[in-house]
Amino acid sequence: MALDPTQIAGTDARTVPSIVIKATNPAGKMVTIGAIKRMSRTITRNMHRRRELDSNPPGVTVEIVPGNVGTFDITIERAMLNKSNMLEAFGISGVEDIISQNIPIDIQEDRNLADGRKQVVTYKGCYFKENPISIDIDGEWVIVQNASLEVATAEVKDPS
Repeated sequence: MALDPTQIAGTDARTVPSIVIKATNPAGKMVTIGAIKRMSRTITRNMHRRRELDSNPPGVTVEIVPGNVGTFDITIERAMLNKSNMLEAFGISGVEDIISQNIPIDIQEDRNLADGRKQVVTYKGCYFKENPISIDIDGEWVIVQNASLEVATAEVKDPS
């Protein structure tokens, strides 16, 4: 039986229909960050291997012991609109250098899930660790900026 190209294949894959990104500005007010193109999150932790000493061959791993969190980063890709750079979009105005961010910000991710529930992820104690600008004068002439932030902790709430 041939596949029908007009039909979508059955799958359990689902997309999140809507995500809103907000951040605290220096005044402590939560503001919506517009034009977010992509966001990714990376959490790593150190692992320790315990090895057997008198096995044949020697050094066989007996168990892996999880350690502390090494890094907790989020990376945000944003289109620069209305002449605001990434720092200005997050409420840090008048600075170009990330060294000037001396107060951490909180970033809130509001998820509207496909089943109708809402979920709020709050990334607390965030500091910018990278703030590159890449200009590609091709296609639509949109300037896209990436930023990496280190996160102290995250909290997930299901308000619905």
